[in-house]
This record gives sequence, C-alpha cells and structure tokens, in this order.
Amino acid sequence: MEQLISKILDSGIDVTSTKNEQALLLWEHVKQHIASNSHEKAYCHLAIAEWRHRLGQPRLSVDELRSAIRYLDSDAELTIDIKQTLSERLIAIGEYGQALNEYVDLTNLAIEHGFIDHYVRAVLGMGELCEAYGDDTRALRYYQKIESIDHAIMNRALRLKYKLHIIACNLRQGHYASARDMQVECEDLSIMVNDPALQGEVILNQAILLRSDSHYVEALQCLSQIANLAAQHKSSWLSAQVNLEKARSLIGLDRIDAAMMLLHSSLRHISPLSSPLLVNKLYQAISQIYADQDRFKDALAIEKKSYQVESDLLKRVPISDLGPQQLRRLARFELQLKLILSEQENRELKVTTETQKDAVEKLKQDVYTDPLTGLHNRRWLDIKLKDLILHDNDFTFLVVDIDHFKSINDELSHLVGDKAITSVATELAKYFRFKGASCIRFGGEEFLVILENHKVPKAVMHAENYRQRIMQFNWEPILGDRNLTVSIGVTEHRPNENTQQTFYRADKALYQAKAQGRNQVCSES
Repeated sequence: MEQLISKILDSGIDVTSTKNEQALLLWEHVKQHIASNSHEKAYCHLAIAEWRHRLGQPRLSVDELRSAIRYLDSDAELTIDIKQTLSERLIAIGEYGQALNEYVDLTNLAIEHGFIDHYVRAVLGMGELCEAYGDDTRALRYYQKIESIDHAIMNRALRLKYKLHIIACNLRQGHYASARDMQVECEDLSIMVNDPALQGEVILNQAILLRSDSHYVEALQCLSQIANLAAQHKSSWLSAQVNLEKARSLIGLDRIDAAMMLLHSSLRHISPLSSPLLVNKLYQAISQIYADQDRFKDALAIEKKSYQVESDLLKRVPISDLGPQQLRRLARFELQLKLILSEQENRELKVTTETQKDAVEKLKQDVYTDPLTGLHNRRWLDIKLKDLILHDNDFTFLVVDIDHFKSINDELSHLVGDKAITSVATELAKYFRFKGASCIRFGGEEFLVILENHKVPKAVMHAENYRQRIMQFNWEPILGDRNLTVSIGVTEHRPNENTQQTFYRADKALYQAKAQGRNQVCSES
C-alpha cells in the first residue's frame, strides 16, 4: 500500500482532497493507469468499495470487495479481513445465503492459517443467522463452539460480543438465571472495551432483567443511560432496541400512549431489510397493544405486516444449511483448533538451541525495546516467556493499566497522553529494578511485569507499593490539576500451563480491579 501511495503522490494526485463521486473516479484512474501489480489493484478495489458503501451503494460495494479478493490469492490475512467485511455487507442487503457461504470460507481459511479471532467471527456470524431466523436454540449451539476456545480470543470486544449474544438468546427463551450469571461477566468486561454499542447492549440487557422482575421504573432509569452511547455510535438498531424495551416497561406501568409513540417512531427509523427480526418485534408489540384495547381490526392489519416480514425472512435465511451437518463440520474443526493451540504451547516449550541464543544476542536492542518508553516490547516478551517455560521457572504476572486514559488523550491531547505513559513507564522501571523483575509495554496504556520466583502475596505487595507510588506522583507539570492512577491485576503461572491462559487470568483480575472502582490491585489465583 505504501508503494502505491508513493506512486500516486509522484503522479501529482492528492487522494485526500477528493470525496464521493470524484473519489470514485480518482481511484478508477489509479487502478487503470497507476497500479501495476495485483496487490495495488486490490487496494484500489477496496478504496472504491469503501466509497460505494459511504455513498449508499451497497451492492456495488459488494462487487468491488469480491474483485479485491480475486487479486489476493497469496495474501491470506488480508483476504480473510475483506471476506469478513463482505459477509457483513451481504447481511446488510439481505443476501443471507451468500453471507453464509462467506462464513464457511472464513472458517476454512482461519483454521488453515491459525487465525483464532477470525474463526470466532465467522462462527458468530452463523449464530447470528440462526437468531435472525428466530432459532435461538440453534444459535446457542454455535455460540457454545466459541465458548470452548474463549481463553484463546485475543480481542476483548469480540469476547464481549459473543457473550452478549448468548445472553440475548437466553433472555428471549426466558432463561433469566443463565442470563444473569453471564451478565455479571459482561459488565466487568465492558469496562475494558471502548465500544459504545457493546456497552449499550450490556445496559440494555440489565434493563430487560429488571423488567422481568416487574421493576419497570428501575428499567426505564437504566435505559436512560444508553441514549448518549447510541448517539456516539449513531446506531439506529440500538436506539430502536432501547425504544422497544422502554415501550415494554411503559406498558407495564399502563402508559400505553407513550409506548405506542415510541414503537411507531422506531418503525419509521429502522429498515425491515437490515433488521427484520427487530421490525417484527416492533410489529408484535403494537399488535398486542391493539388487541388489549379490543382494536382487533388494527391488530390484524399489523399482524399481516409482521407475517410478511417474517415470511420474507424465512425464505432468505438458509436455515437448512445451518443444521447438524454444519455443526458437525465445526466439531471436526475443534480438534484442529486444539492442535493449533497445542502447537503454540509446544513452541513455548521447545528447546532453544545455542545457535538461536547467539542469534538473539546479535539482534539490535531496538528490535526488543518499545521506542516511546524504553521498556521491553512484545517481541522480547515472547522470547522471555519461552525461556521461563523451558527452564520451569516459577513466575507471576502483574498487568498494569492506566485508569481513564482515553479521557486524558481526548481532553489534553495525545502528546500529553504520551508523556503520561512515559512517566508511568519510568516509575515502573525505577520500582521493579530488582533481580528477577522484567517490565514490558504490552500495548497502548497497558504494561506487564514479570516477577520470577514470586508468589501472589508478595507480588500483590509490590503491586500495591507501585500503585501508591503512581497515585502520589507529582502529575501537575504534565496533567495540570488532574491526577492519574493505575489498576493492577495479579496472577501466578501454574505448572504445565499455557502462558496465554496465565495472562487471561491476570486480565480477569484487572477487569475486577476496574469494576470495583479502579486505582486498586486485585489477584486471581
């Protein structure tokens, strides 16, 4: 892509100065006269696809994405990314059968190349198709395929998303106890996920649980928290879901007119094509209100509309292709997934030869150093963990995360945010400078400390000392009148355990620290 941009700049074209139809013409010109290889032409198709999507031309956008894929036989990861976008846009235009074909291809490619998160997204898409058909029982069977590899999912938002789908299925089936158990986990996880739509869904589920116990006023108060999140995300789907749930609570309070106003408003703003299941729920709620008022003619008219939406949906969702045969195919993949994870563990346990050690020593320092903070980076971490596992060394993880860091970036600028990160890292290196302690910048505002031959109580003591050190640090020259704190999760590596599982438990402890108010240390044994 960088080479293509250089060619475009050399030709005197400014891609940033054009938009809409002009942008389409520009990228068509680039594709025909500047792009000289298959990768560059694929990127042109991707750019055109994005502009088609922005201009409200979904089918043309789909065509461009397919053209891009045809140019990318040798780039598996980019092909998978494009297919993921393609499947989502096929769903948006109601081409459910074609979307399923893409999901099947995605699972095959993801397994072949060991991309766990992409595999999860494809299986999640299959479950969503079952939900669209109204078959929650079958959808749950797909989501259970994801549960078995939950600890291997790297993307927190993805982990939260599939759990929210499980809750939604349980709520629709009236399994409130199961929904409540997972709701607690989702509330903790949402603190670590910067996605307004997903955060809104967590609150929405809490409101549904309150309504199920006839706590209508509390449910409405809960729903009022979602308005800003829906606006941030510009999600008509989330807004309609909130209005539907508000209407149900208002009906419980015998405020029928207000409920009807919300339901009709939602119908005006949401498309039956993009959200047929939600539109059907709105119709059913309106029909029930009419029937309760003995307005049977009006109720019947709405029922006919509902039936038409449902009939059209049932025709288009390939539910027969999502049956036992597809589930058995995924069951066979489970063995391959276990093999992929096992191979990752074996790589950690593999004996490092003297030649490899010499090669590591000859590598330049900056390859293993984070340029902003001077701490070790994730490349260094991979080698360190392999060495610890190889020699059966006991160690403990401390996952350190800056509290409310996004607000520092948003309100004071990214430059100030970088200074804050650097200060936190400097204090980390100063405190954990004793033998057996290693400090790593894990990503963004998150750090990892490895303490060798430390048990959890002693590690918690060090974590608490460092937390207080950061809380008492003089932040005024950097942040003005703001303060800065950190939350820390602590856990100990278990014998014969994959380090990914150790980090997952440390992350859970960090979730707990965030959920309990931040600026504290929590441990997970």
